[in-house]
Amino acid sequence: MKLEFDKYSYRFGWVSRGLTLIVILFLIVAYMPVRFFTAQIAESTGCKMILNQPNGSIWRGSASLGFSEASGRDVKTCNPPYAMTERFSWDSHCSIMHLQCIFRVEHDHLGKPLQIILSTKSITIESNNIELPGNLLEVFGSPWNSLHPRGKLKLQWSDIALSKLISGNAEFQLNDMSSAISPIKPLGSYALKLQIENDFKFELFTLKGPLILNGQGQYQNNRISFTGDASASLDSLPSLIGLLSIIGNRNGDVYRFKL
Repeated sequence: MKLEFDKYSYRFGWVSRGLTLIVILFLIVAYMPVRFFTAQIAESTGCKMILNQPNGSIWRGSASLGFSEASGRDVKTCNPPYAMTERFSWDSHCSIMHLQCIFRVEHDHLGKPLQIILSTKSITIESNNIELPGNLLEVFGSPWNSLHPRGKLKLQWSDIALSKLISGNAEFQLNDMSSAISPIKPLGSYALKLQIENDFKFELFTLKGPLILNGQGQYQNNRISFTGDASASLDSLPSLIGLLSIIGNRNGDVYRFKL
């Protein structure tokens, strides 16, 4: 008896190649390490914000945020962070039917878990609040980087929508601020309002305290421009003269500062 076997050849055609490419791309996206975006985040923010010790993928992982400055004119090289948040974690859920992904971010100091919704038309960051280290305000430059502030910093924001237009509002509150270079403690409480409408506009004003700070500014083209003035109550002026001279240049009854 003679047995014969037919040989069938499988051709790796364009359909198979296309499916293989789709699978490879899916695996790359599904397991892409979040650390791949560390350099991009630092460069896009001019080293104002850096991703510290990222772990996991873009879909599920953990990290902490650091705040620093560029090393000289090279925005690709950042100085060691002078302020850092505690570690936070995130996970995600995507729906093909609704063409959207929902990221859920958890942090001990968040008022509630933060939800970020990504769709084909927009990105929405839902309203929330978080407590942050007081020296984080040094990222905004003068006068904060001269004061080296310490205090209770809280950030709260409304829904922020990013599509063809950007809209939303946020507010930093620094309560009972103190400074190592001032004998008066606390110096006061302050609020920095942020209005987002395609660009970022800042407004600084004093809630209470002997040190009075006011100013306005904006963030455009990876650069913060800010101008303001500082003064003190009459009874505290003799003790704060040295501090005011560090903050800015005297112009009448106030001390002007800018960034």
